Amino acid sequence: MKRATLAAAGLVLLSACESVPHPHEHGISTDPHGATSFTTADAPLPKSAKTRKGEAIVRDADGRPYTHALLGEALPPLSGEMADGSTFDPASLTNWTIIHVWGLWCGDSMADAPYTAALVTAIEQDPDLDFLSIHTPFNTDRTAPEDMFGKHGSVAAYFESKGYSFPTLIDEDASLRQALQINWTPSYLLVDPDGIVRGYRTDLSVAKGEPVKEFLKDVARVKAERKNTKAEQTSPVASIGPDGAMGVTGAIPFNTTSIRAAFSGYEIVPDKMTSEGQAYPVFNIVAETDTRPVYVVESDWSLGQVYRVSTTHPDVAGPNGEHVGTYRLSDLPESDRAGCVEGEDTSAGLLMCNEMKANAQFQRVFDPLEDDSDAVLVRMTYYPSASKSPD
Repeated sequence: MKRATLAAAGLVLLSACESVPHPHEHGISTDPHGATSFTTADAPLPKSAKTRKGEAIVRDADGRPYTHALLGEALPPLSGEMADGSTFDPASLTNWTIIHVWGLWCGDSMADAPYTAALVTAIEQDPDLDFLSIHTPFNTDRTAPEDMFGKHGSVAAYFESKGYSFPTLIDEDASLRQALQINWTPSYLLVDPDGIVRGYRTDLSVAKGEPVKEFLKDVARVKAERKNTKAEQTSPVASIGPDGAMGVTGAIPFNTTSIRAAFSGYEIVPDKMTSEGQAYPVFNIVAETDTRPVYVVESDWSLGQVYRVSTTHPDVAGPNGEHVGTYRLSDLPESDRAGCVEGEDTSAGLLMCNEMKANAQFQRVFDPLEDDSDAVLVRMTYYPSASKSPD
């Protein structure tokens, strides 16, 4: 009788792997149009796709979802303890990342395990792609260790027995499962460096051909598409003038969130600048195709906001279409030259041409030619608030 009870418990452990129990054979897809391939937010659904009564989830005949609710949306915050006992660091999610959600209690997850291990090995060869596993319970009512880990006792013990090794976050109370809106295990989410979910797929083991290789091809395609989209969005908006510099059109907080929003499509790189023997933090705004800063953003620490945005990059256009390195003082309208004064201190020998608009100031800086016949534009700067005297 005891042996029969244990056998029954084993059947419960490797149970249905979706939010609503549905009998099916683990590791098998019976639907000729099954939800076993990679999908993105704009992917069409097959005509055979159906929703069950009381659900909005579109599934195949075996219960696998064709799509995911978070596609195109921000990844929710993740926290908790890792399988090795360490604390998960949310700041580690800065790269393209494949997030794998699974459970030892799930037969489909067990069937997928060798494929997941092969995927992890392949990802380790790609410096632009990371991997995070999340072990989750079936639901909030099955969070006891015997329900989550069964005979293995823990994820760490299971890995040791199988020879697997990859970073795994433990969802102890199903809160991560709920936040991620997981309706099937195993599930794989592709997340970009900005924390947006860009792709989704279910089991690798039930797909035809070489599913790991095909999955990585899909990931590479999405990465290339996002890179091209960013390049298209970035190239035409590098400008500066009395109305602002890109998204800085007034006083904004000097923090990563505000700066990233103001310079969408660019990489935000923290740096330090030295002035009068003291170092203070700045943000360098960098395009993916260039190593030189397009803009440098400095802070007014007394107010906690942006003090100025400057550029010496030749691709940034001024209000008259001027560019650093080619625009001359003689090209500047005579009415604007009336606001030019000689620089002082660190700007000694330069000519500072200031233009006011509302409470903001725009400044062109010219360096006289050796024969003083003219001067060339070497810097443009936008001051969101001119309440303090610019340097």
